[in-house]
Amino acid sequence: MIHSLEMLTKEIYSVNDFEDDWMMKEKVMKVLQIFNVEKAPDFPEYFEWALTHSSYANENGSISYERFEFLGDSIVGFTIAYKAFEMFKKMNEGELAKIKAIVGSEMVLSEVSKKIGLADLVLIGKSLNSAQLDELNSIYADVFESTTAAFFLNYGIDRTVELVSNLLSEKIYDAANKKIFFDYKTILQEYTQDHFSALPEYIMIEESGPSHKKKYTFEVKINDVVYGRGSGKSKKSAEQLAAQAAYERLKSI
Repeated sequence: MIHSLEMLTKEIYSVNDFEDDWMMKEKVMKVLQIFNVEKAPDFPEYFEWALTHSSYANENGSISYERFEFLGDSIVGFTIAYKAFEMFKKMNEGELAKIKAIVGSEMVLSEVSKKIGLADLVLIGKSLNSAQLDELNSIYADVFESTTAAFFLNYGIDRTVELVSNLLSEKIYDAANKKIFFDYKTILQEYTQDHFSALPEYIMIEESGPSHKKKYTFEVKINDVVYGRGSGKSKKSAEQLAAQAAYERLKSI
């Protein structure tokens, strides 16, 4: 039987701990509920750090999720590849690679993160300005990976593969059956041609990170007006996220 929130709370933290930072402890409890955890983690602080964006960490002197996201990215990628390999025994390596790329994309992982409630738990600093808020989908995808790493470090690889498989199996199936379409650049182009008689323009405004882990940020302009911004691990994903942000903004106007 799954432990109640109160029971897990008593197992993990003392009363004094909660007096120090009730908000964070409550967020950790919610992550454990989302992941259907029955046993208290040995290292609950890993989940705290896995929820903390660098903007919040810098403002509050805490640890951010970057290292956990680095580890979680590999675990999620491995799990998708393994699950697809097991599910679709007649597919060749090229077809399996496409499934892995689609399901492991920032767009899909951010969607899952929002659906299961992880996105609501992320700690983001006040310094993140309105333009940077267009990067939220990238942050939500990162947190899916970082909390996966925190889960792995507490519960081991077998339970982690089972967890990620359960969360992503539907997306893996949809990707294999070509039910996932997220070419927002094409969608935005069609929209702007119909409504503005113009084409969107993509401009790279930032390139950061070490060579093995680059991060690109793009703006998309329509008639010289910025409508969206996106950041990703590749130029293509950053452009797609910028197009998504612009399209969603235009549809809300």
